[in-house]
Amino acid sequence: MAGHLILVPTPIGNLGDLTQRAIDALQSSDLVACEDTRRTGGLLKHLEIDKPLSRFDDHASEEATARVLQALAQGQTVAYCSDAGMPGVNDPGFELARLAREQGAKITVLPGPSAVTLAVVASGLPNHAFSFLGYLPSRGEPRRAFLLKLGGREETTVVFETPHRIHATLSELGEILPDREIALGRELTKLHETWYRGVPAEVQKQLGSEHRGEMVLVIAGAAAKRVVGDEGVELEGEELPEWVWRFLEAAREGGMTLREAVKPLSRHLGRGASELYRQAAVRDNTE
Repeated sequence: MAGHLILVPTPIGNLGDLTQRAIDALQSSDLVACEDTRRTGGLLKHLEIDKPLSRFDDHASEEATARVLQALAQGQTVAYCSDAGMPGVNDPGFELARLAREQGAKITVLPGPSAVTLAVVASGLPNHAFSFLGYLPSRGEPRRAFLLKLGGREETTVVFETPHRIHATLSELGEILPDREIALGRELTKLHETWYRGVPAEVQKQLGSEHRGEMVLVIAGAAAKRVVGDEGVELEGEELPEWVWRFLEAAREGGMTLREAVKPLSRHLGRGASELYRQAAVRDNTE
């Protein structure tokens, strides 16, 4: 008899965002699996729900995995909660759902809080197409290479970043994509939720010495025209500024051809794509 796995979104900050369906699922479950028993245990205590808890995180042991799968094999209902937000998005809920599916269990995903979609909408950046790429690499060189590739993406990109690395990331963004508009959200849905918007240098200045709280970084795509001012974008004469060449380099490292890379630039700068392509091709041939 196959069991039932319910992926239950939990608040990313404000407990008022917990849905009635999520509460009902937790109340009706036989077992609650979660990333952190302390955090989910605190939530259950707040809701006055008493259920057995089983830790299932990125380093789940064979014993922990077996306990959840055994419950499902016995026809029980298992609710899974991530630390915050939608289970399965950048957390071990994906692996649990895969194992449950292989076992033939019924799987239900409840709608609810998500830092990703909240950040995309609140950023004020174009959101008709966007990508979520999880946490940025923690080390310097891999992170820089990652950011270089972002320069070639035409859609808006959402990433998570830790408070103690955010200033280094903003500095690198300022070097690689100095004219790219970004939005940084801190402590989303909480009492001190704050948004910083502008190009990387502007956002870093607004942030100041602040380095507390969960942070979500939203980066405009290469095809997006700046919303927060266009100062300094006008070109004087035929010479292209250095940031244009850095953008083209990043775009091509990200897999775009030269012709593809100059299209968003032409819209951004108000110059013909063929003219920009000619200048870029000439520079390519002289290097």
